[in-house]
Amino acid sequence: MTEEELYALLDARGIAYEVFHHQAVKTVAEADALVPRIAIPTKNLFLRDDKKRHFFVVVANTATEIDLKHLHRQLGSRRLSFASPEQLMERLGLVQGSVTPFGILNDDSREVTLVFDEGLAHQRFDAHPMVNTATMFVEMDDVLPLFEEHGNQVVFCDLTCQTGPEAR
Repeated sequence: MTEEELYALLDARGIAYEVFHHQAVKTVAEADALVPRIAIPTKNLFLRDDKKRHFFVVVANTATEIDLKHLHRQLGSRRLSFASPEQLMERLGLVQGSVTPFGILNDDSREVTLVFDEGLAHQRFDAHPMVNTATMFVEMDDVLPLFEEHGNQVVFCDLTCQTGPEAR
């Protein structure tokens, strides 16, 4: 799915969004310097377990410190590390710096788990629309059904404490 196809899908489903176009950004710091803060700013990580069998897109507030040792216990997975740019392209059709929860819409195998920090529940957040030259602002309650209907597992968990995930 391309950026334009994502907009068309959101339009067809009546999902409201705003888009801010900007130069390419690859880090949270670069985005902070360019993107207006009209929603919760997020960071997106593409992770894999140590056997390279399970993959995760993790979405959290940019201020949240994510401890991968803690997160793997939260998710009930093996130890986690960052997936390679090649795995990102193969699984989600995205290039490094463009990780987004919308990337799971490119996961035809429905094997990538989408993990949201529970602090994003019922909130407006930002995400790349498949490219790192734009930032989109959407309501979680509007896009969550889209993610769930796609068939990937969607999990909300508190990335800052030791409680277990709440599967949706």
